[in-house]
Amino acid sequence: MNTKKAILLSLASWGLMAFSFPPFPLGPGALVFLAPWFYVLKTANKKTALLSSYLGAFLFNAVSIYWLYHVGDVAPPALIFSGLFLAVTYLSLFPLLCAWIFVKIKEVRFGKFSPTCLFPFFWAGIEVLRAKGDMSFPWLSLGLVFGNSLEFIQSFALFGVFGVSAIIIASNMCLATPKKKIRLFVPFILAIILYVGGHNVITHEENISDTIEDALTVAIVQPSVPQTKKWSREYYDSIMEQTWNLFKTIEPDTVALILFAETAIPDFIDLRFQEQKFLENYAVKNKAAIVIGVLSRTWDNKKENKRNKKYSIYNSAFLFGYGYPPPEYRKIHLVPFSEKMPFDNIFPVINYVDLGGGNFSPGDSLYIWQPGNFSPLICYEAIYGSILREAKRKGAKFIANITNDGWFYKSIAPYQHFNLVRAHAVENGIGVVRAANTGISAFIAANGKIIEKTELFEQKIIVNSIPLETRSTPYYFIGDYIEQILFIFSLTMMVVVIFFRKYLK
Repeated sequence: MNTKKAILLSLASWGLMAFSFPPFPLGPGALVFLAPWFYVLKTANKKTALLSSYLGAFLFNAVSIYWLYHVGDVAPPALIFSGLFLAVTYLSLFPLLCAWIFVKIKEVRFGKFSPTCLFPFFWAGIEVLRAKGDMSFPWLSLGLVFGNSLEFIQSFALFGVFGVSAIIIASNMCLATPKKKIRLFVPFILAIILYVGGHNVITHEENISDTIEDALTVAIVQPSVPQTKKWSREYYDSIMEQTWNLFKTIEPDTVALILFAETAIPDFIDLRFQEQKFLENYAVKNKAAIVIGVLSRTWDNKKENKRNKKYSIYNSAFLFGYGYPPPEYRKIHLVPFSEKMPFDNIFPVINYVDLGGGNFSPGDSLYIWQPGNFSPLICYEAIYGSILREAKRKGAKFIANITNDGWFYKSIAPYQHFNLVRAHAVENGIGVVRAANTGISAFIAANGKIIEKTELFEQKIIVNSIPLETRSTPYYFIGDYIEQILFIFSLTMMVVVIFFRKYLK
């Protein structure tokens, strides 16, 4: 196969994959879209296969995370565009690594067995790897393409997002130069099984839903504060007036919990005593707990580097109505570069580097708050299934996820973020109440059903009930073990290929 043809096929494959993730409608097509790419991997020479793979992956990531450039409106544009290019370059290395492994093992045989049969598990393990550590970014796992279909996403409860990624890879491999014609029908058969299986699960749950009586009434406040004004001292009063005016439309004594967005008060809580007293008095008077995002800090004379100025900063949520001072939850999993410099605990000199992001410290514990036994999670950390599993094991009946997402304007990013949270809710069988500054705010049932949601940039309050019944899913019980096995398998496969590569030519 010539290089030009290989590049065109790879670009076509990965370009279509980029339009398979919500909000785009091509999700089920992911079962076949990568077949041309696998055809390239199987038939092209090594250099051509790797070059075309990297270019295809670069296109895929550029289309999928282009929205990072929006941060340029609140940070130096040159820095943001450089960061966007580096992010796309970095993320494209993972498909390149997978392509290299595939090319190295495609001619290997152990009798009639080919190691390429194990490649879907290797891919899933690489997705697990990408979700670990200070540089983790599980944003684009292939399994997430099914997010537009309630029926398809029921498969997450059994296989998890990473397992569904493996199914997608296996489906596409069957189409690439199939030796048996029956393989051509594999994607169609898989689509039917996943859809019909999901439909039957939903139908069964609807038939028994009348027995579920325990639910909590929650109000979500979505003020839609523009990100360009959110952190400006000049606009603080008008921002808070916009938020409070919307908040005051809630009918007293009608809700048990009121949820505001991440950093709904854009300041340190110790500087906003008046706001604290207002929220506490309202919560006590109306018997409605309030969760709101606001920054906090603790002074530490031992810290003397240039950036943190002798105090630790936390992206926090506070619970009003259950004692004063209010209980605090500190965000555990921080966004790399935006909230925390990766590896700064290993290389302290990094703390002196200022790339325009925050310099937050992580929290160290998940909490179960009342009413209703819920666990608060802030923004990015709700996209990690392992964190939702831990919260559920601690006794959470639902997740209260507060986020901003105003950074990304009317792009595809808020839809991708929402899709991720919903997917991991289905994995672990736990409902989510999500408050986003600019949307998408929503009530999500434990099976992924969207009870109610807002649109982007609506100024709106939605009031609904979240069931306090969790759902028993196989992946909740075995997900940690599956991900550990996939991770170890991928590392082992890489080690074998690297150290025995001279035998794999």
